[in-house]
Amino acid sequence: MKAVLFDFADTLATGVPCWEWPQIAACREQGLAVSPEAVKAAIRRIWGPIEGCAHPEASGDEAGYARWIGAIEAAILRELGLGAGADVGARRVMALQADPTSYRLFPEVPAVLAALRGAGLRLAIVSNNHWRLPELVAGLGIGPWFDAIVSSARVGYRKPRPEIFVAALDRLGVAPDEAASVGDDRVNDVEGAERVGLAAILLDRRRAANCQAIHDLRELRTILRRRAAGL
Repeated sequence: MKAVLFDFADTLATGVPCWEWPQIAACREQGLAVSPEAVKAAIRRIWGPIEGCAHPEASGDEAGYARWIGAIEAAILRELGLGAGADVGARRVMALQADPTSYRLFPEVPAVLAALRGAGLRLAIVSNNHWRLPELVAGLGIGPWFDAIVSSARVGYRKPRPEIFVAALDRLGVAPDEAASVGDDRVNDVEGAERVGLAAILLDRRRAANCQAIHDLRELRTILRRRAAGL
C-alpha cells in the first residue's frame, strides 16, 4: 500500500452549522426562511438526475465552471422559492461553500494524516466539490499533508465515475492496487473506487451502515495493515 485517497465531506470535515447552511444563508439574506430538510429535498430533486455526471466542457477554467455550477445552484434556490433573487443567491452559496469558516475538521483528522504521512504513504483528496477546494483545504490547515487535491470541478467528472479516481492516481504516481479509497458514501466512495481497482473502505461515523465499515479515521491504520498483510 503506497497511497490513500480521501473523500472530503463527512470524511475529513463537516459543515458548520450544517451542510445546508450556504443555501439557508443565501435565502435568509433575501428574506426567505428555509429549513435544512427543505434544502436537502431541493438538492436531491435538482442533483438527482445529474449526479455522477461528466462535465469536461464546463471545467476548462474557473469562469466556465462557475457558470455551470451557478446555474445548478440557482435552480436549487428557485426550487426553494427564491425566485428573482436566485442568481444573486447562487453566487452567495458558492462563496460560502469556498469559505473555511463554513467547515470544521473532525477531531482526529490532523493526527491521522500526520501518522499516515509519517508511515510513508502518499495522500490525496478526491471530492465532488468546487473549483477552490485546494484553497479551502489550505485554509483548514491540512493542505501540507496532501500530495494531490482532486476536485470534480477541475477534472470534469464526478464520483462515482472512474475518471476522477484515475486522475488522482496519476497525480500520485501509483497503480490502483497500490492505493485505498476512504469515504462515507457507499456508491461514490466505495463502489466507484472498487470499479477502478482500489481497495475501498467505508467510513460510517453515524454507525448506520449495515455492512463492514470503520467509524473513525483512527481505525484506518489498523485496516490498512491488515489489508497489506492479506488478512
